[in-house]
This record gives sequence, structure tokens and C-alpha cells, in this order.
Amino acid sequence: MSGARLREIALGVAGTIAFLAVWEIAARTGPASALFPPPTRAVAEALAKLPPATIADHVVVSLGRIAAGFAAGAALGIAIAIAAGWYRTFGNLVRPVIEFLRPIPPLAWIPMAIVWFGLGEASKVFVIFLGAFFPVLTNAYRGITGVDPTLVRAAQTMDVSGLALLWRVMLPAALPDIAVGLRVGWGLSFGVLVAAELIAADRGMGFMIMNARQTAEVGVIIFGILLIGLATLATDWVLGFAIRRSVGRWHPV
Repeated sequence: MSGARLREIALGVAGTIAFLAVWEIAARTGPASALFPPPTRAVAEALAKLPPATIADHVVVSLGRIAAGFAAGAALGIAIAIAAGWYRTFGNLVRPVIEFLRPIPPLAWIPMAIVWFGLGEASKVFVIFLGAFFPVLTNAYRGITGVDPTLVRAAQTMDVSGLALLWRVMLPAALPDIAVGLRVGWGLSFGVLVAAELIAADRGMGFMIMNARQTAEVGVIIFGILLIGLATLATDWVLGFAIRRSVGRWHPV
């Protein structure tokens, strides 16, 4: 790992600690500490009410749902983007449909998800799938269609054509945009997690937050929010590391 990357990580950790410290001080000295408790108090209250094994189970279940929804959304989004960018007729057919559906929030699909998939895991994964699908699709499509024509012509002069041109030239050139879509899609998957776990869930970080809301356990709510943020930060770092290791083969990062 390069020194620049280590400095970036160190600055990120320092910024997060500073934010939590300011929150802690402001909550302890402000008049609304009961409604917005400091992080340390929220963690203590949550640990007093929930065994660590239960908290770990909520995290694992939520991460499993996010991984399944994100994997499906990313795979389908990249596949459609490649097909639409490579076959222009297909692209002209699907682009209006995508632009019509893309602005619709994933939360608006919850009633249809229940009708189509019932109250089980499939409906929750479907909502998360929608959160990941569109950002991955739009960024991958932009990458495929935005490849420098000079690069394509240079490859063609070396007798690279057909699917070889797509695989060896266009896809590597589009990787930075695909990587951006993956990072955005992963973050949005966490963004719709709480809403997805409204669908008759009995486990998960979103369920933990909503269940605490019903009993007005503010500390547990804040702890759940912090837990989602921490899980997002940690898993996004892992995803970013994997992307840099792969994209870095063609593009310096």
C-alpha cells in the first residue's frame, strides 16, 4: 500500500474521530442530550439492552441481504450497459425505458415487491437490488460509450475487432466509470436498507432501528445508525481496495 493511500486512510480515520468527538461534546453540553444522546451513551444503552451476539446477528443478516441485492444489481447493470453500448440498436431501445424508471425511488417499489415476492427475503433483496442497479448501469454505460474513438481505431489497425475489441480494449477503458458505479451502488444499497427491512423483517440493522423506535429507545436508534455507518465505511473500504487492485492493472489509481 502506497504512502499516499496510508495518509488518505489516516486522514479519514482522524476526521471520523473528530466528528464523533464534536458530537460527544455537543450532546453532553447541549440542552437536547435526552433526545440526541452522545455516541458513548448510545453505545452503552444498546449494549445494555442487546447481547453482542444479537447485534452481530443483525449485522450479518443485513450484510447478507445487501450483498445479494448488490451482486444481482451490479451484474445485471453491467451486462445491460455493455449490451446497450456495444449494440447501438439495443441501446436505443432500452435507454428510454431506463431513463423512465431510473428517477423512481426504490422505496416506491416496496408495495410491488410485496405483491411480487411476498414478505420473505426476496422482497427485501429486490428493493436493495434496485438501489444498486441504476447507478451501476448508468455509470457503466457512460464508460462503454465514452471510450476514446482514437483508442478503438488504434486497436482496429492492429486487427483487433469483434468481441476481442470489446473485451481487450473497451472494457478496460471503461473500468474507471464501472468502478464509480459500483462504489455508488454499494453506498445506495445501505441507503435503502432500513426501508427494505420494513418488509416484515425480524432481524437486521434496519429492523433493530425501527423496533427501537416503537419503544422510544433513542440510544438504540442512534447506535443502529452508527452501526450502519460503520458497516458502510468498512465494507466500502474493502470494495475500494479490491477495485483499486483490479482497475490499477489498466489505470493508475
